[in-house]
Amino acid sequence: MPLTESPFSCRFLDGLFYMSCVLVFPSYWFVDRLLSCVVSTSDERSHGSALRILCLVFGTPFFLLLFVLSVPLCVFGLLLWAPLHQVRRPYSYQRSVDSPHRPERTITGDCSFIFVSANLCLLPDGLARFSNLSHTQRRASTISKLLCSSPTLENGEDSLPTCSAEDVLAMMEMSHEKGAGEDDLFEVSVDFPQNADFICLQEVFDGRASRKLRRCLGASFPYILYDVGPSGPHSCSFKFFNSGLFLASRHPLLYAKYYIYPNARGEDALASKGLLCVKVHLGTTEQKQSIVGYINCTHLHAPESDASVH
Repeated sequence: MPLTESPFSCRFLDGLFYMSCVLVFPSYWFVDRLLSCVVSTSDERSHGSALRILCLVFGTPFFLLLFVLSVPLCVFGLLLWAPLHQVRRPYSYQRSVDSPHRPERTITGDCSFIFVSANLCLLPDGLARFSNLSHTQRRASTISKLLCSSPTLENGEDSLPTCSAEDVLAMMEMSHEKGAGEDDLFEVSVDFPQNADFICLQEVFDGRASRKLRRCLGASFPYILYDVGPSGPHSCSFKFFNSGLFLASRHPLLYAKYYIYPNARGEDALASKGLLCVKVHLGTTEQKQSIVGYINCTHLHAPESDASVH
């Protein structure tokens, strides 16, 4: 479907959706803090601390009380939020109007494009702890700085700064693919390619983390798809999270469509995992003919029974 920045057909629905999110957010945040007090990472368990004990003893009842008090507002917000998701487009689109104008790329002969893919595991902090991670917002800030680091010029060429060990851990898994030649089609590296054309991220579930990434990437990647996938009631289930997919592009995005997987199992059934298909304008030929490409972005998860390789 054609891309417009609003996921709704009119501003009134936009306003209602924003208000519903404001009403739901306090309960969401209190539950997140409650889980952060109760669930500890292996590092916290091995070292132990008086602060951790204080959080458990005093933080747990405090945030539980705040959650109970916020429930009436949350229920009212959900009564708006859930039905609005039924008429909402399954993604949001950001086009950075303040981005510097980039001349249209002229494609002659063979050309290459660089893709960066990373699974960031940016769940709400309380849930991330079940994956032995914590400090989601801090990790999001670190990742944003890495993704938005400015290229430096050495001898007229872009240099590729290396990441520290902390940056690599924050990025979780990162790989980049270059479509030129057969010798360098794919490599996994801690060198971040400053001239990447597309950034395809997975598990950007937390809304605040997504905003940090969008604010940072907007100057270099003017076209961003985020909040991909429906939430709320879907078929005979309820989706607590969207797909977590996040696509940033230096090239104009023309159309996008999202296909949700119908047979999710286990914890994956709580999120709207699926396939994001995007049509991209890559440039023009010397004869001024438009060249388009297609990108498919997804996040798969194999159950343990299917994980063995024969």
